Amino acid sequence: MVDTGDAQKKVTDADRQRTLDELKALRDKRLDASKPSQPSPSPGATTKPAQPQQKSEGETVDISAARREDDDATIAALRSSRMQAEAYHDVVKLRKKANAHEHKASKFHTKSKSYETKAQRAITRAVGCREKATNCREKIKDLEVRVNDYAKDLRSSASGETSLPPEKIKLKMAKLEGKIASLQQRARKYEAKAAMQNERAASHRSKAAFNLEQGKIQEAEAKNFTKRADNLEKAGL
Repeated sequence: MVDTGDAQKKVTDADRQRTLDELKALRDKRLDASKPSQPSPSPGATTKPAQPQQKSEGETVDISAARREDDDATIAALRSSRMQAEAYHDVVKLRKKANAHEHKASKFHTKSKSYETKAQRAITRAVGCREKATNCREKIKDLEVRVNDYAKDLRSSASGETSLPPEKIKLKMAKLEGKIASLQQRARKYEAKAAMQNERAASHRSKAAFNLEQGKIQEAEAKNFTKRADNLEKAGL
């Protein structure tokens, strides 16, 4: 008769062995899954000594070299694109500065022409004032001749050579002398205006010359920036 304890011990050992076999099979399966799949040799084919390490290393070097070439080409393309973008940005900035200088030059030239026009107007007014002063001086000469004539008549009246009373002759002489004084004052006034207009004309011409010089400077700066932009555009774009 078989002992019951021995039977249970055999069953337990069998279960333990089966569990160990299952764990071993799972471990082998996991290892096989982690390894790269290799083609199984056909039956009857001679097995050659494999050199997996050298072949694997050769293939890795080729892949890394290709990737490196691709990366270099990508980096070169990105650098070229970035350089072109920077060059375009610099060209735009240079042309913007050139346009700003051209605008300033135009404003300076406009001011210069305006001051030149004002100077010409002042000179024209000065000429007119001098002509009026000259006319006053000529009228004064005519009046002085008449005063001299009345002075002769006054002497004749004193000697009894003429019938005009001396008081009337003196009154006429006083009126003429008043006109002469008024004309002299007017002539001096016109001469003062002419001098003032000449001074204004000189000031306007000075401002016109200054604005013309500044306009030429701005034009030179604009040409400089335009030339730099053209050279940069030819070199980088």
